[in-house]
Parts: sequence; C-alpha cells; structure tokens
Amino acid sequence: MTAENPDSMTVRELVELHKKQMLRANPEYQRGVVWKGDQKKKLIDSVLRGYPLPRIYLHHVSESYAGFQNDRLEIIDGQQRITALSEFAQGAFKLFDPKEDDAVAKFPAFIRDEPCDWGHKNFDGLSEELKTKFWETKISIARIETDNTNEVRDLFVRLQGGMPLSAQERRDALPGQFTDYILKLGGKPELARYPGHEFFTKTLGMKPGRDRGKTRQLAAQIAILFLNRRALGGDGYCDINAKAIDDFYYEHLDFDPEMDAAKRLTTILDKIVSLIQPEKHAKLRGHDAMHLVLLVDTLWDDYTRGWEPKLPSALDEFLSQIAEAKLTKDDASPSEFWTQYSTWTRVNSDRGDNIAKRNRFYLEKMRSYLAPLNGKDPKRLYGEVERTVLFYRQSKLCAVCDAPVSWSEAEIHHVTEHSKGGQTTLENGAMVHSKCHPKSKAQTQILAKKLAAPKSE
Repeated sequence: MTAENPDSMTVRELVELHKKQMLRANPEYQRGVVWKGDQKKKLIDSVLRGYPLPRIYLHHVSESYAGFQNDRLEIIDGQQRITALSEFAQGAFKLFDPKEDDAVAKFPAFIRDEPCDWGHKNFDGLSEELKTKFWETKISIARIETDNTNEVRDLFVRLQGGMPLSAQERRDALPGQFTDYILKLGGKPELARYPGHEFFTKTLGMKPGRDRGKTRQLAAQIAILFLNRRALGGDGYCDINAKAIDDFYYEHLDFDPEMDAAKRLTTILDKIVSLIQPEKHAKLRGHDAMHLVLLVDTLWDDYTRGWEPKLPSALDEFLSQIAEAKLTKDDASPSEFWTQYSTWTRVNSDRGDNIAKRNRFYLEKMRSYLAPLNGKDPKRLYGEVERTVLFYRQSKLCAVCDAPVSWSEAEIHHVTEHSKGGQTTLENGAMVHSKCHPKSKAQTQILAKKLAAPKSE
C-alpha cells in the first residue's frame, strides 16, 4: 500500500466526482448514510465559517476489462461528509439560523450573537460570494494506492477503531464556565489545574483519570440537582439524564462559578469530606452521593451543628438497611427500603420524579437517625427538613383549602399553638398557603378540628 502525500480537493471537485459516481463508498464494508439532518447542517455551517474539516481517505481503484478502463475513487473515510456536501449542493436542505433555531441547533452564545447570512437558506439562497466560498473550500485528501483490497479494509478498521468520545468527554470540550466548574469538581488529573474535589476522589473513591468522564458526569448531575433545588426550592427535582445534562451545559454558557449557590456546593462537599471517612462505610453509589449532598444542604442553614458528629453513624444505618432490604425484594412484603428507595434506583433512576421519591424517603429516614435536630433560632418554627417532609406528606396540598401549594408559598402551622405548649414536631405541623395560615384563635381551632376528623374513604 502506498499513500500519496496528503493533497486537497475543493468541495466542487468532490461533489462533481460524487455526482458522476466516480466517488463512492464500497457497500461491502461501509455502512450507509447515517448522519441526521442537524449533523449535515452543522457541517455546512462549519464550511461557511471557514472551519477546517478532517482529512478524507480515498482508495484509487483502476480496473480494466474487455479492453475498457475504469478509474474511480472509493471512500475509505469521509462518506458522511461527502454526502452532506453533495446533498446541500443539490438544494436538499436549508441551514440552521443560530438564533431562530436555538432550541434545536444549540450553538454557543458567541455564535448566536454573530450575523449569519446563510441562516434558513439552501444552496440556491446563498449569495454569490458564499456560493464561491462553499465551492472553493479545500479539504485535505489522502489518496491510497493498492491493489490489495484487504489492506484497504484494514485501514478502514483502523480509522474507525479509535475509541469514540463519551458523552461527558464531548461536554468537556464545550465552551463556558460551567464546563470549567465541573472539570474542577470532577477532575481531569492529566491537567494539573483539575485534580478533582476530594468528595469524588477520596470519599467516593472514583478515578477521574481512568473512567472516561464518569466522575465528571456524576459531578455534573449533582451540581445540576443542587443548583436547581437552590433555585426552585423543595420541588426542584429535575431530570439528570444525558439530554438534560447537555441542555444544562448549553443553557448555562454564562454560568458564574462565583455565585453563592456554586460556592455553597463546594463548601458542602468540603464538609462531607471532613465527616465521612473512606473505608469506614460501605461504598457510596452515585445516587447515595446525590442524596447525601441534598441532605446536608437541607440541614445547613436551619440547624445547629449537632447533626455533624451523628452523620457518619446515620449514613451507616441507612446503608445497612438498604443492604438488608435487597434480601427481601422477592418476599411477599418487601422492606420499605426496597419499595421506596432501591426500586427507584433500578429503572429511570435519572428522572426527576424518581429522584424526588428517593429523596423524600431518604430525608425522612436520615432525619430520624439524626434526631434531635436543634434549630439555630428557637423562635423559628420549622426548619427546612420538616418543611420538606410535610410538603410531600401532604401531596403538596394546603391543609386549610386543599388546593395545590408551591414551594415558595408553603408555610408550616402549629396545629396545637406554640404558645399553648404545641411542640415543633412533624406530628404537630401542617403545611398551608401563606395566605391560608391561621391568624386568629378561631381559625386555628377550625383547622385543628378538620385535621382531627376521620379521613373519608
């Protein structure tokens, strides 16, 4: 096999060769055209922006039969790109407009803010200047000369055999400060400035230098959950699947790592590292780590630090119950730790509604293991933990009017008045709208009577 020195061809030459069927893929070992419309549109967008395209590998085939000579080029690597170029030249599709197609195209802000003279235009709609730019763009070509088709196939396998980037490795290349924030949390040890937070490398024992982005993906999932909950309160559980992570990266290109919520997450991770010593607990899985972070965030503002020395033993108790629950999963009456927690880690575990179900259960159990929780301010009626538990126990419905309550308008009322010895406990609490919160003695008595009445079937 010989490879001529890398040369180049213009887009026009490639398209014309393709059109005359002198440039084609060998279907014996090549897949068909698999690129979707958005991939084709972004390739043409790259051409018009002057971005260089990867090299195309071609096999020069020269055959003679019955006195006739047939010369052609078979595509070893580049079929999808050549097809996209050819289809666009024939007017097969219109290009993205970075602003108007923002939800689908997902260009970074620095591209959206630039003029785009080819937005929503097919080839015929381009200006003469842009048509010329398209046709005259040069693409690097490697032309392979060999009569041994096995060598060509071997080269094809080698070119395709490079391990593709994982979803998180692709995110690591995205612009914006959220990318840098996650690299600092999740770590990329081959770069000295990204050793990774000890919560992931020490407490969880993850290996960001060897796991192809798994640590950074977990860091991104935790950060997204945390930041969403800080923004929306107790009802702020969101999906953290691949699409949701991609969307968050894209929608937060202007992320500020110095904002309070971002610095708060780092502080909470620091605290967990100081409290939870590696090798003294069962291995924490990703979902365990998420709920631990959300728990500490819930405890952080409203309670004295008496919970801190109790956190390791509380975590041990919860992990122990989870392990025992697995033994009951086939029983007629499985453990609640199986039905209300572990089950929701098995299927669609990255969906917001399932994360919410797990976290409600986790919060209630960990609260009981950490009891008593002492409020920082005795005048403050209920803390974040109790507020969250009651929010879900009452199915987000007001105890007074039975209408839905948003997290931002939810308040907790003492059923037996605090002034008359009513304790600040879950049993004595009722979630209400701020506008429905009983203000008078009569209103308090009406609500107490309603709550004491037998529930109708």
